[in-house]
Amino acid sequence: MLTHIIWDYNGTVIDDVDASVAAVNDMLKARGLPPTTKQKYTSTVSLPLENYYKGLGIADVDMEKLSLEFRMYCQKHDNLCRIFDGFYETIEFTKALGIKNILMSSLYSVFLLGETEKYKITDCFDEIIGMSDTFVGSKYENAKNYIAKNNLDPQNILFVGDLINDAQTAKALGAQCILIPNGHNSKEKCESQGGIIVENITCIKEYICRA
Repeated sequence: MLTHIIWDYNGTVIDDVDASVAAVNDMLKARGLPPTTKQKYTSTVSLPLENYYKGLGIADVDMEKLSLEFRMYCQKHDNLCRIFDGFYETIEFTKALGIKNILMSSLYSVFLLGETEKYKITDCFDEIIGMSDTFVGSKYENAKNYIAKNNLDPQNILFVGDLINDAQTAKALGAQCILIPNGHNSKEKCESQGGIIVENITCIKEYICRA
């Protein structure tokens, strides 16, 4: 029985890929490096981000500074961001079934809460969990601790994300996972994990009904 959904934020709840690509290109331009494209971005970006930045030729891999720089440029392109279609109705559907919705992100927790308040989605979640500092890291430890703290059965948890790292985290914890390739990883990259791929958020309702 599904008891919890652990939602990723960037690229899953919020469509911010175009803003992210624009921000990366601002970072590249500032260093005199050639721009990337959305196709290249979604085919190559993954965590840890150090490897992605190095692949672009950004050698100054102080991740805290790079994360703050990236966020600054993303805010410049904030007009390109929106909540994905189907999010609200899916949340209402899961709540009606008594499923708890947890937002878990690699964003610094202060930034994450600021985002949810800006888009007025804070109340959509039973709990919001981000990173304890501005360094963008893995969600695995946060997810592991949340499961242990609440004495949950990982098999009753569904991870919903857009990165192959979401699938890897779910697999390592023994949880279910759905990837939606409308975010930061391409469909081909998502399919490399051999898991469940759906077209959009509303497909989650069908998954739950079949489970």
